[in-house]
Amino acid sequence: MKEATMSEIITLPAVKRIEGHGRVSLFLDDAGLVSDAHFEVVEFRGFEKMLEGRMVWEMPLITSRICGVCPVSHHMAAVKAVDALYHVEIPRAAHMLREVMHLGGFAQDHALHFFFLAGPDFLTGDGAASRDILGVIEARPDLARQAIALRRAGQRIVEVIGGRTSHPVACIPGGMSRGIDAEQRAELLGLAKGMLADAVSACGLAAASTARLVDKYPGYSDRPVYNMAQVRGSEFSIYDGSIHVISPDGAPAMQFDVAEYAAHIAEEHLEGSYANKPYLKAFGTQEGSYRVGPLARLNIVDSMPGPLSQGLLEEYRQAYPRPVHAVLAFHHARMIELVAAVEQMITLLEDDEITSSHVRVKVDRGDPGVGIAAVEAPRGTLIHHYEADPVGKVTRANLIVATTHNVASLDRAVLDSVRGAARDDALAEETIRHMELGIRAHDPCLSCATHEIGRMPLAVSLVDSGGTVIAERVVS
Repeated sequence: MKEATMSEIITLPAVKRIEGHGRVSLFLDDAGLVSDAHFEVVEFRGFEKMLEGRMVWEMPLITSRICGVCPVSHHMAAVKAVDALYHVEIPRAAHMLREVMHLGGFAQDHALHFFFLAGPDFLTGDGAASRDILGVIEARPDLARQAIALRRAGQRIVEVIGGRTSHPVACIPGGMSRGIDAEQRAELLGLAKGMLADAVSACGLAAASTARLVDKYPGYSDRPVYNMAQVRGSEFSIYDGSIHVISPDGAPAMQFDVAEYAAHIAEEHLEGSYANKPYLKAFGTQEGSYRVGPLARLNIVDSMPGPLSQGLLEEYRQAYPRPVHAVLAFHHARMIELVAAVEQMITLLEDDEITSSHVRVKVDRGDPGVGIAAVEAPRGTLIHHYEADPVGKVTRANLIVATTHNVASLDRAVLDSVRGAARDDALAEETIRHMELGIRAHDPCLSCATHEIGRMPLAVSLVDSGGTVIAERVVS
């Protein structure tokens, strides 16, 4: 791509560059109209290369530093992969504790996204002067209280089990470094039960907000694609299970164990971006793109973990026939999952075995092999893959995060919001806000999805048919 001269660049006042900065490139055809678009990750992290040479049992601690928003998911995927590498079966109590901790992190992350990051786009009304969390607090202090309560409870659950709210330390190869006692269990159960009413209320708000958005933007980025998620049988699960893929029309397309992911998923490098684009090998680079996350999970599962989330799923499917492809429905799906996570935590914490002291088995480090595992992170399927030498040093690491899976879906959402627009229209503030609506619906985690008081800095480049950047705009 040729460089633009200074006279060809339009720049708005700069915004603070923080982790999670994204860029959009819009490509014009010979008529000067937008014909293609790409959402690009421009911040280099290089975690996979940095892991090489480290001891494999350090992975759960190191990889949780990838992200300050969803460290629990990386901690969990990494420890499961190391368990697999050493052929370890962990005790049931350890499994339950891990799952509760993961659910707590999952729930607070969903609340964070809905109220703090995406919510300002639609919770304060079209005429709101301030489209950020401060605007939500001013317009709807009741929602601010609800958001803070959900997030605080989820964080406390992570802290009690994981040792810290951010970058937890308790999951170790072979199980957990410690268990919980009856008093801690009672505290966690009380927190989970206290979250339920707020979670159900948030889901009702999401349903109404999604309906308004879909009515306002009919047909917005609703092209059919493959959907992928790790589920337990046909039940909603974010900790374990097998990988299921359904076709754009909802028919089962494939099912495989995550250890076999390389036989089914390939990655294509995208020029100008530090993210790769995964695709399903069986269907090729174009037709084989797919979506992960709340929308995909609810398209795939048949049942939820509790009566409230099951009822909400059935109402959702009455409003949006299965499979749902409209990206704006992400918000509704995400809040159904919030209710499901809370119900699942309650069920696990009511099991007496969760306070068992048998939470760890000895790990024989003499025969390391290949360790591959997945969890469902808030944004979608998260895969960790490690290979180690005989002494346990990592020789290869491959991490496929949810936002990487969703690269093609993000591209489509951006293009659908601006296709056919002329140069000035493409850079208009309303067009860019429309663009951001689709991006935020995915909740992209660009190491990972850091926003400043609810806003996402976004750089937009306009590229003519000859490959020249003719205009740029940075929007805060």
